[in-house]
Amino acid sequence: MVRCGSCLQENRDGATVCRRCASQIRETRVRPQRLSAAAPVGAGVGEGAGVGVGVGVGAGATSEVPGRVPRGRRAPGAAVNVRGRLVSVLPNGQDDRVYWLEDDQIDIGRKQGEIRLEDPQLAPRHARLNLTLGGAMLTPLDRRNGVYVRLRSIVELADGDHILIGRQVLRFEVLPEHERRPRPATEDGVVLFGTPAPTAWGRLRQLTSSGLGRDLYHLSRSEITLGREQADLVFADDEFLSRRHAQLTILRGKPVLQDLGSSNGTYLRLRAPQVVVPGDMIRLGDQLLRFELG
Repeated sequence: MVRCGSCLQENRDGATVCRRCASQIRETRVRPQRLSAAAPVGAGVGEGAGVGVGVGVGAGATSEVPGRVPRGRRAPGAAVNVRGRLVSVLPNGQDDRVYWLEDDQIDIGRKQGEIRLEDPQLAPRHARLNLTLGGAMLTPLDRRNGVYVRLRSIVELADGDHILIGRQVLRFEVLPEHERRPRPATEDGVVLFGTPAPTAWGRLRQLTSSGLGRDLYHLSRSEITLGREQADLVFADDEFLSRRHAQLTILRGKPVLQDLGSSNGTYLRLRAPQVVVPGDMIRLGDQLLRFELG
């Protein structure tokens, strides 16, 4: 590979014009570097398969990718002020490509932005990072697939929150009052015969890639465990789930979500801009990225 001296874009051997900025390329060879293949910060000792939650990034040695396309030409060999980096993580937990963050604001998308990822599940401009002193403000720019961040602690859920565990995308819904305590229905003065409906405080709706909801799970107990085997809600065919992966609980009258030390973690879709700190795991479409400073 040869690197453009203007924008640092990697190009194929023999290329004479940069495919990003169209500048003439000098023969500057790229030497791939590899970061330590550490597991994501906050990962537990679960039994799930791999760390990447089915991320389709592709295999290969770690290589540097600049996260900025400069407006002007940068002199070859000029010093670059690297503020941070996003490290792509493969399904087996190995670090792959590195995207260097050189500006205070970095946009990520499929066709637009400083970092462009070939993923059909990403919007042209999908998310934005504004670097701060000790981390970054992560802002979702896409309303369709959104941006997910791995949980570090117990979080309170709101109506409409999207939860990602393994390959399962689940929407949490607060039940209206008439559905929490359903009364027996009558037809022509006859009470209908059926299974007694237990009191429920919420439900999970399984969302599919077709855009339609599938299974619906009503939450009637104060603690509901989700997982691959030893759980109240079992997703036996999802190899990226741990046996006991996550738990939904009513805590002081509020619905909360926590990870149970799973291998691949539990993710929540961002409702608004959120601060991320070094080690945080970010999910965009099929891309799993770890945020780091320096």
